[in-house]
Amino acid sequence: MKTSSCPESVRQHRNRFAVATILAGVGLLALAWPADAQVVYTPTNITISEGKYKLDINNDGVTDFTIAVSIGQNKNPPCQNHYYTVQERPSQDNGAESSRYPAELVTGDEIGPNQTFYAGRGVLLSWHRSCKTYWTGNWVLGQPGYLGLSFQVNGETYYGWAQLTITSAGDVASATLTGYAYESTPGMPINAGQTQ
Repeated sequence: MKTSSCPESVRQHRNRFAVATILAGVGLLALAWPADAQVVYTPTNITISEGKYKLDINNDGVTDFTIAVSIGQNKNPPCQNHYYTVQERPSQDNGAESSRYPAELVTGDEIGPNQTFYAGRGVLLSWHRSCKTYWTGNWVLGQPGYLGLSFQVNGETYYGWAQLTITSAGDVASATLTGYAYESTPGMPINAGQTQ
């Protein structure tokens, strides 16, 4: 077995240098991960009966999404048409998860870069009654659900959710917003219902 010809003091110095180099590398890796990632949650209880609510998900004074409820009727012989529609409309460059009909997410569903977001106006639930009754949209009456959201701030994409319950009584409907949240680190996913 060959032994080192370096004096003990040189070997100790070299070992200390190697350990210091490894620790410095680990420190640099730690800096690469977001240390301040946090979910910002806002509990609320807002009922939208007819009209619009402007949702500012990160509370910066800029409307990110609009939740709207419209109710009406028109005469279309031989039947009179009654209807209500609950929809969301994202502001520019924002979107709701899924297609034209936003998905009603359940607790724990991931909202992030692996999902598809629709930037146009999306119908959560629409009901029409004339000669026949029909529904469109993915949301279920009376069942709380989560709307998956993607929004832009200074060119960076953030992900969040809004919890809504749609109810109806006869020919009228309302949507109740019971809370919303977003992940404060750009590009980082959040789970539906996650509050911390």
